[in-house]
Amino acid sequence: MNVVWGASGFYHDAAITVVKDSSIVFASSSERYSRIKNDPSICRELIDDALQYGNPDVIMWYESPVKRFLRRALIDKKLSYKSPKLFFKLNNIHCPVISCSHHESHLNAALFTAPFKTDKTLGVVLDSVGEFSSSSFWNVNYKQSNKISNTLYPDSLGLFYSAMTQMVGLKPQEEEYIMMGMAAYGTCDDYYHKIKKLLFSGTSLKADLRRGCDGLFSKQEIECNKFNIALGAQMVYEDVFLSLCKTHLRKTKASKIILGGGCLLNCVANTKLYDLVDDVWVFPNPGDAGASLGAALSYKKDYVDLKNMFLGHDVGNLNSYDKVVEILLEKKMVGVLHGKAEFGPRALGNRSILADPRVYNIKDLVNDVKGRERFRPFAPVVLEEHARRYFNLPCLNSPYMSFVFNAKSMDGVPGIAHVDNSARIQTVNKDSGPIYKILSRWYSATGCPVLINTSLNMKGFPLLNKVQDVFEFKDSSLIIVTPSGIVQNGRII
Repeated sequence: MNVVWGASGFYHDAAITVVKDSSIVFASSSERYSRIKNDPSICRELIDDALQYGNPDVIMWYESPVKRFLRRALIDKKLSYKSPKLFFKLNNIHCPVISCSHHESHLNAALFTAPFKTDKTLGVVLDSVGEFSSSSFWNVNYKQSNKISNTLYPDSLGLFYSAMTQMVGLKPQEEEYIMMGMAAYGTCDDYYHKIKKLLFSGTSLKADLRRGCDGLFSKQEIECNKFNIALGAQMVYEDVFLSLCKTHLRKTKASKIILGGGCLLNCVANTKLYDLVDDVWVFPNPGDAGASLGAALSYKKDYVDLKNMFLGHDVGNLNSYDKVVEILLEKKMVGVLHGKAEFGPRALGNRSILADPRVYNIKDLVNDVKGRERFRPFAPVVLEEHARRYFNLPCLNSPYMSFVFNAKSMDGVPGIAHVDNSARIQTVNKDSGPIYKILSRWYSATGCPVLINTSLNMKGFPLLNKVQDVFEFKDSSLIIVTPSGIVQNGRII
């Protein structure tokens, strides 16, 4: 069979991936079309875009609907069942619909896209819940993977992090990354010890956090200590995560590690894996949307060449990269909407706001444009050959913002690092697409090989998908360069 669709949905962040022969030709999430963040419903526009790459011969669903129903009925006491087969039939898609396990989808997304040979490798899947499991560990050798252990829900490190996210006043299952950024503002580790003692026995939760952590601390204490609580939660997460990885690395004697599942968006914790192994691969879209690719690859059971993550809706190419640099030099920030959208939560240059890191208050200016809290950090994008001049990298490159490294110096470029001197960097080279061409022109004009890169969206909305989505910025001073023209304040200029 030549055209395989992988699909996820009905719970969190619905997506479709199309694999044709041995290439990923399309992948996107419903949220990009509906403009509803983490939209669980598979929208018709997404299906129509996927159909442009061929009718599917088979659809692989990212989890077992029956097992998910049983878990929700037995543990969560909720009775609801949605049939992927019926859904696609009602949408006039007629082909076999097969399911694989949730954690196999996550694992195979990482396994079959890994940039290194996966012999003697530990596979790790970590999320809130997938059917009955919340974490699983796998012994991986090339295309073969054998599960060696798993943790059963509601004992869940992902559930813990979501509950703590809710405690500090953020939206669980959506704003965990904001709490990770808040942790850098914590000033003491008191809450690490408190949280660990109250909620954990070793690496296991001793509390059921399905309904959150209400009552753990008083409302007044939380209000006065949000940043320290965020730091404590992050430290506990790292402690348990790394302890689990160390235990299973000893069991497998693995020298490499591949990882999938929504928890692997915690790039601060991911980075510490470099202290344990030689090679680390985190699939760049590790959550449920990315599991749609893993589902397709669970059917193909073969490696694909992941050239980049520009796999979504195509708006066409920019006419001039020089214009982007010209606006950057004048206005200090610019929006870029170009080509195929990124598949995943990280803006990698095709749906980005780029900004001049040499401006001392540039992070405040960009956060204001996006309507975000001023403590929120950004990701510096740097020419690969200059990366080690600015950052301490234990690896050759970091093209997908999966890790956080310390800045060597912020002299002359105060915008490149967070308050704790950390940076979730993106390295680019000539194979990275338009962002390389823009950054190369910027370097030629300024002598600075770094820009700030953040997602082209307003707070609470997904990354922009189509050209008409730029009008979400109608009250903004941001200039956005698109293939259809230059847009500012809701009008073409």
